[in-house]
Amino acid sequence: MENLHPKKIKYLHIWNGSNYATINNFTILINKNFDPKEHFFVVRDTPENPKQEISKYRNVAWLPRAEGIEYSVFLAYLEAADHIFWHAVGWNFRTLFRVLLHPSIMKKSYWVEWGADLYHWRREEKGLRHKIVNKINETWRKKIRGAIMIFPADEAVFVSQFGEEIPVLHAGYVAFPCDKTEKLRPVETGEKRPLSILLGHSATPKCNHLEMLEKLSKYRDEDIVIHIPLSYGDAGYAGTVEKKAEELFPQEKLHIMKEPMALPDYIGFLWTVDVAVFDVYRQIALGNIEQLLYMRKKVYLPRDSILGKYYTDNDTEIFDTSLIGEESFEEFAKNDTRKDPPECVVKHLSERSVITQWKVVFAAAEAIKDR
Repeated sequence: MENLHPKKIKYLHIWNGSNYATINNFTILINKNFDPKEHFFVVRDTPENPKQEISKYRNVAWLPRAEGIEYSVFLAYLEAADHIFWHAVGWNFRTLFRVLLHPSIMKKSYWVEWGADLYHWRREEKGLRHKIVNKINETWRKKIRGAIMIFPADEAVFVSQFGEEIPVLHAGYVAFPCDKTEKLRPVETGEKRPLSILLGHSATPKCNHLEMLEKLSKYRDEDIVIHIPLSYGDAGYAGTVEKKAEELFPQEKLHIMKEPMALPDYIGFLWTVDVAVFDVYRQIALGNIEQLLYMRKKVYLPRDSILGKYYTDNDTEIFDTSLIGEESFEEFAKNDTRKDPPECVVKHLSERSVITQWKVVFAAAEAIKDR
């Protein structure tokens, strides 16, 4: 679709084209439940991406080279907006620096954090170049008009890094709402099958696959199958995980998931999982974890992690990854989870709730602008 050039935009949404489960649902949700004339979406990608479902909308523009030859077009969109919502800061530091040169743009910019860009934006490498990049990234985050946390526990992390001066709002996404999840619930046949174990959600070292595989290997002689999604992330790390898994488990007990699945198919797959293991310490894999908790599956997380503490504090039963390999297989496989899904999870997976959250955000942005 040909790029549009509105002279005035009330709410501009910036997507970096990295997660279409979220991009598709949120863009569609806004266009169906808010005034489409007030919202405009710029995507750093091409409409030819087979994962996207939003090129049908008149208020979506595609700028695959926004950080290069299309920067002037990108800048025009930023200048035309009353409010700018950066959905994750997955942008090159040079682009962030160029935007910093426009204080008027920063004064109307809101950062919607996605996890990695809050918890892991700082480079750990030594050297002047990395110090400069860190300074640009830090300055950009400190110059925003407001921050939007997609998960409640992220606010404390944000404040610890950037102080209390920046207004913090709360609004999430729902890539697949629970009413749709419920429609995919399979019919229970009572047929005996291997214990279905899910390990992680992607090829990221943050999931600590290698140590968890070692722990799970205690149960290798049991009737189990381990599913390991490695369809995206670090390809080199994915190879290391696959090799480790094949060393520890017979082939028939492994399901290495290398190919991406359509979202409804993946949700259907999650219904077949009995036990899920996420040895993660920051906010990550929410789309998987909350769906599994809604389905009342047994979910293992580090109890002292950001997610572990949040769910425990919000009356949601989780199990500590430190117990894996230490407890018997019977204890590991046992699931006495409550009948009803946790209230905090239902809230996060409800489109009505998410719509209400964003109504509050847009109203707050208008109020902040008038100060």
